[in-house]
Amino acid sequence: MLTAIFSCGVMLLACGFMMTTMTACGSDDDEPAGNGIDDLAYLQKRIANEGSLVYGVQLGTDTKDIVSRPVASTARAQEEFYKLIPGGSAHQGLSTAKNGTITCRLTDKDGKSQGTITYQPSQSATVYYCAEVAFSQEVKSATGISCLRYVLIDRWPEDGNGFIKDILDNIKQ
Repeated sequence: MLTAIFSCGVMLLACGFMMTTMTACGSDDDEPAGNGIDDLAYLQKRIANEGSLVYGVQLGTDTKDIVSRPVASTARAQEEFYKLIPGGSAHQGLSTAKNGTITCRLTDKDGKSQGTITYQPSQSATVYYCAEVAFSQEVKSATGISCLRYVLIDRWPEDGNGFIKDILDNIKQ
């Protein structure tokens, strides 16, 4: 009798394991689920509500779809990037590369892709910005921006100072 109970227990465990495995195999685990938030609508709302604080301004010869925004540090630029997406650094669509690039896959409420935004810290001393956020074509179509650049305050162009003014002065010569 003890053997029969033991055998039934093993059979139940085996059946439970098989059901769990079949359920997992039959699910869409490979397809990312939505986070219940329309990420692109969230980004558009941030831009609309905060205007130039999020959106930035056009500098120099940059095209109208490239905007810049002053920041105190590269760390602050990254903080501002996280404010563009719901959940910030906890957003489920984030991936980070070793070079500091952060890509966020935007999705609608049901998990359907809406494009990406990619934060890239500058590795060059010759560019005027410390980091930029590139918007995929889908996001550009919805927001009107292809790139948001974060410029350190001490490089922000103002009367008599700034990295961009120095470049423009050199070009004029």
